[in-house]
Amino acid sequence: MTKINFNKKIIFGLGLFFILGSFSSSCVSDEDVTITQPELYSDDDVKSYADLFKIFWTAMDQRYNYFYEQKRKDGMNWNDIYSKYYPKFQALKSFQRGDNFTDKEISEDSKKAIQYFTEIIDPIIDRHFSVDILLNGSKTTYIKKNFRGGMSEKPHNIYRFDKKYAYMKDRLQTTAKLQVPELLLAGNLKSNPDIYYFSFSEYVLSKYFQIKLADKYLSPDPGNIYLLTEAEIEKNPRLNAIKDINFRNKVKSFTLNIWRKWNSLAKAEEVKRFNEQVDIFNNTEEVTDQLLYTAEEALKKYYSMPLYDQKFNYQPVYNSESRDYIQWFMHRMDEYVKFAYEKINFGRAVFEVNEKGPFYKNFLNPLHQGKIKKLILDLRGNGGGNVMDARFFVDRLITKSAVWGYQRTKQGNGRFNYTPWIPMHTKTHKFGLPSNIPIVVLTDKGSFSMAEITTLMLKSQGSQVISMGDYSGGATAGLGSSDLFNGGLTSKVTSYLDFYMPMMATKDVSGKVVEGIGVKPNVYIGPPSDAEVEQMKASPKTFVDKVMLKAIEHLSSK
Repeated sequence: MTKINFNKKIIFGLGLFFILGSFSSSCVSDEDVTITQPELYSDDDVKSYADLFKIFWTAMDQRYNYFYEQKRKDGMNWNDIYSKYYPKFQALKSFQRGDNFTDKEISEDSKKAIQYFTEIIDPIIDRHFSVDILLNGSKTTYIKKNFRGGMSEKPHNIYRFDKKYAYMKDRLQTTAKLQVPELLLAGNLKSNPDIYYFSFSEYVLSKYFQIKLADKYLSPDPGNIYLLTEAEIEKNPRLNAIKDINFRNKVKSFTLNIWRKWNSLAKAEEVKRFNEQVDIFNNTEEVTDQLLYTAEEALKKYYSMPLYDQKFNYQPVYNSESRDYIQWFMHRMDEYVKFAYEKINFGRAVFEVNEKGPFYKNFLNPLHQGKIKKLILDLRGNGGGNVMDARFFVDRLITKSAVWGYQRTKQGNGRFNYTPWIPMHTKTHKFGLPSNIPIVVLTDKGSFSMAEITTLMLKSQGSQVISMGDYSGGATAGLGSSDLFNGGLTSKVTSYLDFYMPMMATKDVSGKVVEGIGVKPNVYIGPPSDAEVEQMKASPKTFVDKVMLKAIEHLSSK
């Protein structure tokens, strides 16, 4: 799920204990509610269903970010929840599973607990929020039940990525590298070659397609502590312990020859040309044929180096007298190659250039060069993912700095103790779009988190960007560590409660909280019917995507 961090530092104090706000006597009395910070509870604090509910209620009271919006939306009063449900949980007596209870009685109490927790949690608007609760199954078994906001809602029909992949892959002019089942599909439409289509299943683009290159490769720094020198070899006591001087010189010559060949690698033309291309890439992010070629040539040169870590390679000079020295030499050469030449980093660089290069060459580079004139960004069925993709991918579609939304967190453990709303700005990318182009963003109820944030970010750019389809899923709250911010909770609270509670609340640029509702499309097109879902699955080659047709119609007029 999406992780969003503020640029602005928020300062607050964290102690071991907090005093909850005062409650009216008709709701919750001081002796009813423990003031322990959620993470400090232990299993010893949970001796009944009432205890379990109280700890759950307290954790929510201290950390949940949307109580103000919950109250405005449906009148939820967290004190009233306590007053109503504490007696209900208190009436469930079989939590300790004593011999005086049957499996049936234990199961019935567990079912009632599930019912109560469902009634409490189902109205939660934060669609990132969930909690796993461990409950009794019988005298000897447990059941783990997941609860989340909107859990009783009927599932929405959506355009799942695998289904879209099946009917779109043959409708694009593309390369094999941009057709990755279960992950990516991109290319110009065959029917409308001036329109570029881009879709992916989740925000893991930076993980699978980002190329990160160092300044240079296979060129040891003179100050590297793992450098192996000729002097170190000649002065080695194991070498000089070889009594036969002629044999000693033969051994020394043999190993120095291996060392010299490796030592010459940094000066090899193949490596020099590769490093030159690496420097060009780091300054342009362009993947050229020359970069791909020099990467292969440098790799061939690397593989032409003599083996240094295999005993059989030393057969001409290996015996009982030279064994200790050769074992030392093999070890030092291994350190030299691994940590001075950093062979792993070089191997990773060549792999990234070859495997991830087509993503740059066929999408990111043409985008930056202004060759992509119209874009359909299909985020339907995209469940979100890594916020780093905002920098790696979304920023490339940004042409100006603009406020796209606001976020806040908790400033203390008080239920409504919030920080001010902090504006979030878009940021242009050095290698992004050179100017505005018409963009249509497609969403549906399967578009969550980063997919929704992308939609909000792009819609802040101007009228050249519109969204089409259904409302998004409504899960925009920011996730992260509660060690950094007071809100949210993403950890176990005793063995019985495992929370996944976002630490931030989000609203769009108009000030509307879209949590549990979704981002409203500029052009609403209802979700696929059951029949259409079946057609997507059964007849992908002939399936007609009504949302795509509308997007093409719009872009064709631009």
